[in-house]
Amino acid sequence: MDCESLGVEDRKTAERQLGRPLRGEVLVASRCRYGVVQVIATSPLLPGGTPFPTLFWLTCPLLQRSVSTLENGSFREQLRRKVDEVPGFADALSRAERDYIARRDAWAEKLRVRDEVSVYFSGRRGVGGTVAGGMKCLHAHLAHLLAGGANPVGAEVAAELDGLQERECRGDCSPFLREENRG
Repeated sequence: MDCESLGVEDRKTAERQLGRPLRGEVLVASRCRYGVVQVIATSPLLPGGTPFPTLFWLTCPLLQRSVSTLENGSFREQLRRKVDEVPGFADALSRAERDYIARRDAWAEKLRVRDEVSVYFSGRRGVGGTVAGGMKCLHAHLAHLLAGGANPVGAEVAAELDGLQERECRGDCSPFLREENRG
């Protein structure tokens, strides 16, 4: 997996973006054009053996807010119809899911917890620990895309956002943070 170590400042930034402490082994999976962390990768098992289903986690508060808006509308239904109606879309999603799982399994293997991870995630072969073909979390699909995955759902989300970061962000996450995270 092509991720980089999470330095002290990156950790502070990601924790501020998310409004909570990070848990487990965390890496930088993607940065925005200003070099700020926008996607982290979290190990599949947290300390104490707690499973963590979301390998790639979107931290950019501007993208988080905007994707939440998409999730609350009819966009997921549009994507579900694409899976059924657009030739090749379901196959591309299946390939993305296999990539996601392979990356999670490789990390689990490195940590020597592959068996535990396999047991927990059996039946959850989709992006973000969902069932295969799941559209529950568009954030996870976009995060996978930004982390270098060929994720067609993430690509559709990015297209729907249509250059949002470039238009609205100047490299400072503060204006997009929830009020309690700004201090």
